[in-house]
Amino acid sequence: MSSLGIDIGGANLKVASPNEWEIHYFPMWREAERLEGRLREIAEKYSAGKVGVVMTAELADFFSSKSEGVKFIAKACKNVFEEVYFLDVDGDLKSNIDVPKNFAASNWVASCRFLLEEGYRNFLFIDMGSTTTDIIPVTSKINAGKTDFERLKRRELVYFGILRTPVFYVLEEFNSAPLCPEFFAITADVFVLTGDIQEEDYTCDTPDGKGKSREECMRRLARTVCSDLEELGEKRVKELALEAKRSMIETLSKIIKAKSVECGLNKVFACGIGEFLIREACEEAEIDYWLISELYGEYSKLFPAYAMLKLVEKL
Repeated sequence: MSSLGIDIGGANLKVASPNEWEIHYFPMWREAERLEGRLREIAEKYSAGKVGVVMTAELADFFSSKSEGVKFIAKACKNVFEEVYFLDVDGDLKSNIDVPKNFAASNWVASCRFLLEEGYRNFLFIDMGSTTTDIIPVTSKINAGKTDFERLKRRELVYFGILRTPVFYVLEEFNSAPLCPEFFAITADVFVLTGDIQEEDYTCDTPDGKGKSREECMRRLARTVCSDLEELGEKRVKELALEAKRSMIETLSKIIKAKSVECGLNKVFACGIGEFLIREACEEAEIDYWLISELYGEYSKLFPAYAMLKLVEKL
């Protein structure tokens, strides 16, 4: 029987096996009670002997606290898998949850521990997903805050991603008009228009519950400045999308520059579905980068799950 790595996020379930991977959109805030059933489907498909689990879904507002979320997720996993291991923020694999808060938001730890075990040293590890971006300094050890709150303060956690971030969060104004703080459009709309992702990559819900075609993305983006598509025009909507992308690159580039100077690091490991944006930010920051996709293929898209797979294989 083979091993399996699973990253249980607030919006996605990511599964890595030795021969394949998959990402399932699973909005924990409304589907938490279906988690055990979904995990059983995964267990039946892969028949894994050992399973390694990391999580960030404990922050979903279905749970009254992160500790409650960790215990809920761990219980579902233990009910399904015979041999399951969880990773805490200190990088320790454990078969039982001893201190729940120590297992919250631990997926980036798996990635960094795996790269260290592969022999890599002295880098910034950057993983951009659908919702957030991790920026983790690594020397001969992981040098990052142990909680999301600490990492937010240290700019080791940036709360934007490729799919689910409201556009007004990444772009203040367009053509002198401030963007409206309404849930009109998300970054998935932006990146469909810029051509960086395709319609089938738009895996989360749309803000208006409608489709994911280029025209529908444009209509949502036009609303961010209180306009109809016909009123603003396709050309200006595309310009808005490009400015939103440009703003994200500039923000990320500034943080990369600051963290690299602060930590004395001069190269980046980039992964996640936003690997392309990290690459552009590194080029702007004039810092060397290695793409995880060039080292580990498409496992880059769910690298923490892959890292957990490799870590538990050694047990």
